[in-house]
Amino acid sequence: MQLLKADFFKLSKSISPWVLFMLAMVSAIIFAACSHYVATGRLSLETASGSLSLFSETQMMALLGSIAAGICLTTDFENKIIENAISGGHSRNAIMMNKMISFFMLMALLYLPYVIITMIFAFSNTAFSGFIPTPTLNILSEAATREFTAGLFGNILLTSSVSLLLFISQLMISIFYMFLLKKAVLVIAATYITSLILGPISSLNETVHSIMAYTPYGIDLSELTIAMSGAFIAKSILICLLFILLFYLASFLVFRKTEVK
Repeated sequence: MQLLKADFFKLSKSISPWVLFMLAMVSAIIFAACSHYVATGRLSLETASGSLSLFSETQMMALLGSIAAGICLTTDFENKIIENAISGGHSRNAIMMNKMISFFMLMALLYLPYVIITMIFAFSNTAFSGFIPTPTLNILSEAATREFTAGLFGNILLTSSVSLLLFISQLMISIFYMFLLKKAVLVIAATYITSLILGPISSLNETVHSIMAYTPYGIDLSELTIAMSGAFIAKSILICLLFILLFYLASFLVFRKTEVK
């Protein structure tokens, strides 16, 4: 608990998480506006699904999540915070768990703007277009045609929660890179490049797709809707949790064998 409190205090006093949060908020607003303009015919589908798709949560979580993992967490190696924690008697497993919890909180903070935008406009009369398959647009385009009910609100929260778990599991590899590379710039680059490669590679061919379907990178985002089936929810959560566990174990093995200088 002492490590976690120290991490939360450090992050709350640091400007980096809040700058990243504001960037995510601006991106969420732009992305929602693009969806609305496509639905009303004021923006072409080609333009929106091209360069403007970079403001989607799938793209921004990969970019901002990589930066957050590097700047907010990995710098603890460079600042000797990890070394001091070990010399202070804290176990490596406790340090790892602390960093994972901090990482989960950072990812939730970065995804929060998209959830806020979704909640604000989901029950409005505003038209939205799902011009690319992302959880935010799936929810906005579907909920805009329905009346507000407690069940619909619950479905939106469930979809948002599963989506957050998906993004966390995809970026869990940054924890592995953090204990392997111990340099912020290397962790940022490695995590973002990995995200860029593993996403598109799942559609390379049927063999690769069938393998990647058992990872968070192969989960079909078009199915992350407020009407998703219970089987899809269970399968997605299981895949994400197993992926998180896998990289926790890999990270722990690397950290245990690494000399902290």
